[in-house]
Amino acid sequence: MPGCVNMPLSQTPRIAIIGGGLTGLSAAHRLSELASEQGLALDITLFEAGPKLGGIVGTVERDGYLIDTGADSFITNKPGALQLCQRLGLGERLQATDPKYRGALVLHNGRPVPVPEGFQLLSPSALWPVLASPILSPWGKLRIAAEYFIPARKNGSDETLASFVRRRFGSEALDRLVQPLVGGIYTSDPEKLSLAATLPRFLEMERDHGSLIRASRTAKPQAVAEDRVSSGARYGLFAGLRGGMRDLVDALSMRINERCTVRLDTPIVAINQLPTDPDALPYCL
Repeated sequence: MPGCVNMPLSQTPRIAIIGGGLTGLSAAHRLSELASEQGLALDITLFEAGPKLGGIVGTVERDGYLIDTGADSFITNKPGALQLCQRLGLGERLQATDPKYRGALVLHNGRPVPVPEGFQLLSPSALWPVLASPILSPWGKLRIAAEYFIPARKNGSDETLASFVRRRFGSEALDRLVQPLVGGIYTSDPEKLSLAATLPRFLEMERDHGSLIRASRTAKPQAVAEDRVSSGARYGLFAGLRGGMRDLVDALSMRINERCTVRLDTPIVAINQLPTDPDALPYCL
């Protein structure tokens, strides 16, 4: 935004939140909740560079279908998103995935082909569907089966998702299966994604069992049964909203508009600390 907005320290703390996507909206909402619970006064301003809130998250209606333009669901084994929906009064609008459609397709030779049943993002829970799939060459299938005998890395430091898959399953599995699946979830390059930050359970599987295939063979029967009849992500761990993810954006927007100042079409180009008392922490946006 042109010029600067001086935010000096005052009796009422002034908080600037930069970005009106789900993270910024959730931060503004949580600050408002905590201030209300503790009887504190906060002056919260949310700055969004674009003309609307929600970032890339949204929902459109087309030909009788609801289409989410960004994220379409959230994971349920981490309770934060579920708890947020409950606090926003969206509990009755939560919707689990339909077991009939818990599968994924990837393009192979220009045609959509089902991902082998039991192939969960980075690892197969059953080998036969992988061996029967047309997606992989005979060498690619052999390389996946050989993962059982690949020793675990002794250095427990982080690595990229692509490096991990290439090391354990080979380049063909990365290019033809993992990259399309992970790209559809994180919309990012596996060569740049931290495995520890995105899918740490696979690091744990290698550390605890020495092999992802071996780890899958020792998993709980219920989890194995679900994995073997679905492909892609573990869809039983995901939930969405009946009106699409715009329900969440709309509910958050309504709450924060009641308690915060929202400035749309206001990009922040710099954050500078003013040369005053360093303990006061006044900033200029």
